[in-house]
Amino acid sequence: MKRLTVCLLLLLGFTLANCTEKKKVPVSHTEITADLIHPLYFQEEVSSLINFPFWFNDSIVVGNKIKQLTVTSFKGVISDTGTYNDSDDETFPKRAIIYTFNQSGRLVQMQITDFSEGIVISNQSFQVGKPGALGYCEVVQKDNLYGVENNTFTYKTNRITPDYAAFTASNDLDLVHFILNKKYFGPLSVDSIANPLPNDWIILGKPDRPEKRYKVRNKVKEKFISNYSYYSSNYPKMIANEDYPFFKKRYFSYEKGHFSGYLDSTFIDKTFVTSVKSFIYYNSKKLPEKMIHKKEHVESVNHYQTQEIFTYSFYE
Repeated sequence: MKRLTVCLLLLLGFTLANCTEKKKVPVSHTEITADLIHPLYFQEEVSSLINFPFWFNDSIVVGNKIKQLTVTSFKGVISDTGTYNDSDDETFPKRAIIYTFNQSGRLVQMQITDFSEGIVISNQSFQVGKPGALGYCEVVQKDNLYGVENNTFTYKTNRITPDYAAFTASNDLDLVHFILNKKYFGPLSVDSIANPLPNDWIILGKPDRPEKRYKVRNKVKEKFISNYSYYSSNYPKMIANEDYPFFKKRYFSYEKGHFSGYLDSTFIDKTFVTSVKSFIYYNSKKLPEKMIHKKEHVESVNHYQTQEIFTYSFYE
């Protein structure tokens, strides 16, 4: 009888342990699939480093025989129905960027045009070289029309080691320091390796997967801080920007594994101020077609939208 009782207890314990193990099985997440444009392209501080143009998937560029991609941002305010308001000056483009690819899918040229009230005020053209260490590409400015001061910096290699890399901006003043080894992410290590000046940017991580970005004064006093978290690889989950008294969080969305947009929330002293919901739409070839940004203010029921349009030309 005692032997039977012991057996029953052992069997009950095994059954409960087995159930507990089943409950611990993690919920699987949808695998993220690469699209033509990487989500980090829409993060301004990442895409502004034009010497590291990892933003486009060369296999998709080749597969669709894409020759040029034009991204046009509009100043205009559009209603919730997607139609423009009556004022003509609200339909003008704000900026147009033309990306040119060779037949191997590599980005070879960029042309950036800025507008004011429909008038071109700046037109800059850049030749993009082959990627090397860290994905760095030499970028040579070909044109800068209309006498407007260059507002897009290029970068030259200052130093590259397995643990650290530095690049000097075309204004010959600012540096970008990449701390590549997590072992040296601490403030004293950063100061010892990079010896950054107050106007320099410090980036913990690689150019295509930053983990933190900031400026520093007196070794430990940080400002203009951005922190990045990821789902997998370098697909962003959330990016937090802190510039007191402002604090902004951007949450990225993926629908059925594809990038579908992001939500921005802005706070002042922990008080919610405004939110912007951005949605990306794809055409029948699964190429980005447009992006809509819907902005809402906490003290107003008036919502408004702006948009970016993606257009293409193709190799025959």
